[in-house]
Amino acid sequence: MLRLFRLPALVFLLAIAAAWPVGAAAPAPAAPAAAAPVIFWVSDPVRPDETVLMTGDFGDDAVVEVARLDDPKPTTPAASLAAALQPKEWRRAAVLQKSRACLKFTLPADWKMGVFACRVTCGGKACAPVLINAPGPWWVQGDAGDAATPGGWLRVLGRSLNFGGPSLLRLQPAAGNAVTLEAKAADGYSLRFDAPAGLAPGAYMAFVHNGLGGDAAWRAAGTVRIDPPADWPKEIFSVLDTYGPDAATEARKSLVKYRPIPDRTEGIQAALAKAKANGGGVVYFPAGRYGVKGEVQVPPRTVLRGEGEGLVVLWWGSGRFNLDGGSDLGYAPPPDAPKPPATLLSGRQFALEDMSLYLPLEYQTAIAAQDSVRLRRVRVRIDHSWTLHTQRYEGTVVRMGRNCEVSDCDILAKGAALIPGEFGLVARNRVMAGKTPCPMGGARQLIVEDNAFTSMHPTAYQNIAGQGRNLYYARNRHEAMHVHQADFSFTFDASSAAYCGKVAETRGTQLTLAADPTYPKWAAESSNLWKRAAVCILDGRGAGQWRDVVANHGRDWTLDRPFDVAPDAASVITIVPFNGRALVIGNRFEDANWVNAGFGTSLEVIYAGNQLYRCAQLLNYGSAPHGDVEPSWYIQFLDNEIREGQTGIDTAGHVKNRELYAGPITRAVVHRRHQIAADNGGSITIAGNACDVIVEGCTLRHPMSVIKADGDAQGLLFRNNTFEGAAGPRYEGKRLAETVVLPALAPKP
Repeated sequence: MLRLFRLPALVFLLAIAAAWPVGAAAPAPAAPAAAAPVIFWVSDPVRPDETVLMTGDFGDDAVVEVARLDDPKPTTPAASLAAALQPKEWRRAAVLQKSRACLKFTLPADWKMGVFACRVTCGGKACAPVLINAPGPWWVQGDAGDAATPGGWLRVLGRSLNFGGPSLLRLQPAAGNAVTLEAKAADGYSLRFDAPAGLAPGAYMAFVHNGLGGDAAWRAAGTVRIDPPADWPKEIFSVLDTYGPDAATEARKSLVKYRPIPDRTEGIQAALAKAKANGGGVVYFPAGRYGVKGEVQVPPRTVLRGEGEGLVVLWWGSGRFNLDGGSDLGYAPPPDAPKPPATLLSGRQFALEDMSLYLPLEYQTAIAAQDSVRLRRVRVRIDHSWTLHTQRYEGTVVRMGRNCEVSDCDILAKGAALIPGEFGLVARNRVMAGKTPCPMGGARQLIVEDNAFTSMHPTAYQNIAGQGRNLYYARNRHEAMHVHQADFSFTFDASSAAYCGKVAETRGTQLTLAADPTYPKWAAESSNLWKRAAVCILDGRGAGQWRDVVANHGRDWTLDRPFDVAPDAASVITIVPFNGRALVIGNRFEDANWVNAGFGTSLEVIYAGNQLYRCAQLLNYGSAPHGDVEPSWYIQFLDNEIREGQTGIDTAGHVKNRELYAGPITRAVVHRRHQIAADNGGSITIAGNACDVIVEGCTLRHPMSVIKADGDAQGLLFRNNTFEGAAGPRYEGKRLAETVVLPALAPKP
């Protein structure tokens, strides 16, 4: 897992001065020399004359210097950043606000957009330079999921991937010449490349470039695997072969709605058996409606293909067609309808194409797609769905395993529609759901884009619950069937925590807790949930760092790599399931309560270019309801538009058990260039247990709109915001006196 702007672990001496209040005299003898500053995280993308938020471990005398890199045509990744970084000029940056854990400084206004080198000096010691606006790849995904095929596609997902020019992907094999590809599509957070048809299968080291900064700005994106194209058998086995030469003619007649639906289970199973004996193939459905009884198990490397999405129906239902719209004869399902099997259709490495599925009303799982399954141009409906009125029903249409795809489908679900796994693609679908269209809790390396999601129940929602990682959620549209009575929220949902407290000892990647962890009943110590957890330093020495968990046993936890600045006996940590690394880009949300990053844990999330209509909140909320302290860190809200209604843009944190922990739970948040329209009277509020938040370049067009610093929030910076609907700046809140506001407010008379 890549992380940007983090330096190799160093051995640090404890500076005696760090334990003393600013301005207090240090005791004799003199304190040992302070260690060099360390940078944990830097906010980007960022433009000239905008503020950078940098977290780390800094001295009180921190000086920030920046330099813009030249933009020669990139060729080969530099052997090291230090060797490639030879900027012509270091310029001292204007530091607007500083603390031991955070620096906020502006980039020079007279520079053009680019990649910027940055270094921090404290006590005469400088850290190694880091780059701002260099590409930050989080993961790579291909047309085969965790791999690509020759002639297929590759996607790079992350931040600062494109600024309008050409973005490049360099594939370096273990031996031989590298292949450099230019992105065919880019939005700054996603790059798409065509994999050449002649690209040799094998493993490649991948490097990505956003067109700025020359060879110093290449960034490693991990290993890319190119697999040979899937060679599934092409033989065709018709499900009507069992029924004689005139079967296709008779099957088409079943499309007349008042005709009975013939049971074709025998023919379907016969065709599947032939495909299985053949090692796969195409099971073909000519036009018609096909009654199905029992579970259909699809053999590997088999395609179930219909003559057309609107011409072929697989019907597990038992209801009759309502002949007369003025009659209630077809309203209720038959009382003697058989109970459907737990799963209707299952298998691995198969495909469904160009057909419709009509599910029985009481289905639980329609399709169990274990791995490498694709659905393309499939319609899903529910027999007698009009009886679903009074409650939110359970049931899943598609449960996806690894490397699965659902694209260009039209799906109605009584409960959850699509539950993705790892390396999934959900694209260009129309999904109507009574509970949730595409829940992403538990998903990893997932692309969800260009879908139309409609809630069919007033309590339907879309969420990332408990854990999720490397998610690209872009250009989707959310709308609610019940409009103003609906709460079709998009939300991170709280999960749990295994520990909050002190550390007994840190030895490289080994961490020993000062007390026993406490696990929820539904996730014991042995649960894989804790192998997907993060250790976060909440407060004290090293605050603002997180590390992935590799193993755990009792008080002993193993991390993926050492902390850059190890916690000490006074530091407070929490251990939570990892939820974050999510990109929420260019979506349209309507009639939601929450559109949020963080109702519980969220780490490194970007909300950019979204539109909110008639929504209650664009929310960021670290949560600690009891003993489960779930932080929300490194969240960037960029260029979002707020329209129609009274929408709060709120960043806060809430810690209930303040005896357990009372410090910041929401940390390092950027709100930049929001547009609150004249028809929305919402405001921007920073409050609660939050620290180090920037609100910059936002435009508020309603006369009621304000920007507020409130609660226990600290380390706030409000800069270059515009209040078009008011005579002057409208800032308020009990923390305003401690907030840096630029341009500075005139003193009250």
